[in-house]
Amino acid sequence: MLSVLIADDEWIEREGISLLLEQSPYEFQVYMAENGEEAMKCLETHAVDILFTDIKMPFMDGLELLVQANQKFKGLKIVIFSAFADFSYAKTALENRVLHYFLKPIDPDEFQNILSEIVETVTREQEDSRRLQRTGAGTEDVIGAFLHKEGPPPLWLEEMLDGRETFRLQLYDIQDEKETAIASFYEGIRDAFVLMKSCITVSEGVFLLLLHKGDENAPAVMEFLEHCGVRQACVVMGNEASGCEELQDSFLQMEEMLRFHFFMDGNQLLYVNESNAGSGSSEQIIERIVKEIYHGVDNKNLPYVTENLTLLREELRSHIMDSQIYVKYLYSNILKRLFDNSSIAYGDFKTYLDSLFEESSLSGIHKMMLALSSQFMETSVTEEAGGFEHKKVIRSVIEIVEQHYQEDISLQSIAEEVYLSPSYLSYLFKKEVGVSLIKYITMTRLDKAKELLLSGNMKISDIAAKVGYQNYSYFNITFKNNVGVSPAQFREHGR
Repeated sequence: MLSVLIADDEWIEREGISLLLEQSPYEFQVYMAENGEEAMKCLETHAVDILFTDIKMPFMDGLELLVQANQKFKGLKIVIFSAFADFSYAKTALENRVLHYFLKPIDPDEFQNILSEIVETVTREQEDSRRLQRTGAGTEDVIGAFLHKEGPPPLWLEEMLDGRETFRLQLYDIQDEKETAIASFYEGIRDAFVLMKSCITVSEGVFLLLLHKGDENAPAVMEFLEHCGVRQACVVMGNEASGCEELQDSFLQMEEMLRFHFFMDGNQLLYVNESNAGSGSSEQIIERIVKEIYHGVDNKNLPYVTENLTLLREELRSHIMDSQIYVKYLYSNILKRLFDNSSIAYGDFKTYLDSLFEESSLSGIHKMMLALSSQFMETSVTEEAGGFEHKKVIRSVIEIVEQHYQEDISLQSIAEEVYLSPSYLSYLFKKEVGVSLIKYITMTRLDKAKELLLSGNMKISDIAAKVGYQNYSYFNITFKNNVGVSPAQFREHGR
């Protein structure tokens, strides 16, 4: 939905434009202003796509408004309507990128034709912008290099950060969420944050928001994530920035804060100016707990190991200044102890170790270690039977995907179906099949989509929904990223 601002000091004129907008085939969020000053305030507090303004207005006329608006809001589309066919007005309009100059009374057919052209232009530019930020060739590498002070800024970002305006910064890490949740975030972020100037894709699932200055609304952030279906995100509220160097410094602070999410469960809201330091060193306590875990492993006492693994997780959570590398080192030693006391081939140790180091949260590592402890210490099941059970589980998972790929399935939901932790199922599936479970779900959906694209004339949006993508835009992006062409191009060329 595009947003429109109508500025005119006459109520009947504002309502007339609003009625013409309602008669169009498009949906708009409509704002109204009685003069230029009100219009500028509206532009500063709302993300407006199209401005319709009269010229003769009190306090600030339409010409001054369009000059200021053109300087401050580069993407804004401006349309003038006036009862006066004055050459000086037209000249000012041309100099300030005005798209059209209507003479009152406005012809409804002409209005609808011009409106269609404007909407097409705005929609195309927004889609180009989203494509550039999400999937543009090398875009993320350029942004990432700049933010880490390893390269120059992109020209569009350098122009934005020219020092004339100060932006508030927010950093979102949602890379481990379901596809539908990320798609919902993509599509809803602009509507949710009316003060947003830009959403920059730093890397897959990591986004940096630049917002016009205004009141912080932390509850709204968490409500938006819940609305999108995001369940395990980290949001860092940063400082303000008006130049490239300030942006880089603030981003590095915010990125450092992301590591704290490793120790927490659920959506987290952090602030760079708040101290997150722990209450002191817990090395002696941790060392004692690890020794107890070793003792339990050596004596094949699974309940005792499970109890102490939980104690270790809670102790590490209470001292979140410990580094992830240190935490994973602790668990890698426990993993080695499990191997030393099991009949499982030691050659698999590196595979399990890689899986441990790929975990993105303390909770994930804990669940993985509980599952592995149970598996390694179960003496009643032979190694051959274990291998058979693994293959049986994988067959069950593949059947679940084949039967439910049209639904919003996820690693978490499938893990619950087969009674394994998500981390262990992820490891097991990749070991047996060769690709991750999430990738396998995507491949299954896209293979079904290819069949439908080539076998009939079903609308592409209907195909997207039929293979499990309720968000059409995200289906297009996913299809092109994996297949190399858009769904429409695939159908056209029969590839």
